[in-house]
Amino acid sequence: MTDKKTANKILSEIKKAKKILLALHVSPDPDGAASVLALDLVLQKMGKETKLISYSQIPFEIACLPGIEKIKVVDFAKENLADFDLFIALDSAQARMVTRSPWPEKFPPNFKIINIDHHVSGEKFGDINLVEIVSSTAEVLYDLFLAWGIKIGKEVAYLLFWGIFADTGCFQYPSTTPKVLRTAADLLENGGSLNDCVLLDFRSYNFKTLKYWGRILANMQMDESGLFIWSKITRAENEELGVNPTEIMSAATLFAPIVFGTKFGIILHEEKENLVRGSLRSRVEDFDVSKIAEAFSGGGHQRAAGFSLALPMAEAEKKVLAVARKLVARQ
Repeated sequence: MTDKKTANKILSEIKKAKKILLALHVSPDPDGAASVLALDLVLQKMGKETKLISYSQIPFEIACLPGIEKIKVVDFAKENLADFDLFIALDSAQARMVTRSPWPEKFPPNFKIINIDHHVSGEKFGDINLVEIVSSTAEVLYDLFLAWGIKIGKEVAYLLFWGIFADTGCFQYPSTTPKVLRTAADLLENGGSLNDCVLLDFRSYNFKTLKYWGRILANMQMDESGLFIWSKITRAENEELGVNPTEIMSAATLFAPIVFGTKFGIILHEEKENLVRGSLRSRVEDFDVSKIAEAFSGGGHQRAAGFSLALPMAEAEKKVLAVARKLVARQ
């Protein structure tokens, strides 16, 4: 349930603003994108001028969301912030998830930042922070709109349902509470489409994605403890396969937590020279993979987390396995 005081503060800042900037997080996913688009629709009805930006290119998996064409690929750190009264970051656990560039040292006078998020490791970098530990940022927005007394129309319901569906792994993750299902049912009745989500988010992949998954499985290794698996994609394999960040995330979600008898899994991806990104997924409730991510200044949830390391693959792999094995030994 959204804190009424925080909800009112956010609404007050929105009412005062004339032009509002909204941003997706780096390597955007369906929840982040759907949340930005849904909030934009609400702001448009309030008569606000908006601009939607993304540091990263729009990936295949969200290209079909209605309104996606409005999102421009622009680095927040290089945007002329003096053109705006208000900035709203959605689904970004830390400020560095908005931009890979250095965070601006100074902001224009009277420029406000609102941070709306749902991650347990969320960094409260806004002037106003609405961080609710729930299934998705789409669920946070659903509660926020109700707190504002807004009737959720068909287009907004469609987007919010998509965000919840995607971030709960098609209602498979532990974050799928009775309240989430009630929220999803309400959104379905008001414009959400389970058929579209299943077909376009769960059963539509590029051919190269399937080839990438094959390589992930071929490279998979089991730790001697038998309690976790890991796999990696080197820079050479990345260049060969043409892998993008959303395909990495899909591999982590599908394969890292599915091996019987294990507690979790790790996917390491060498994006470029001296840059390895890691994705972690837990299979069980009693192992918190965000602890591994936090050891490398990353974050996320107990069951799903990520990090990046400015190291060659061999060195990064060694460090990650050492931390993972240390945590396993404590179990």
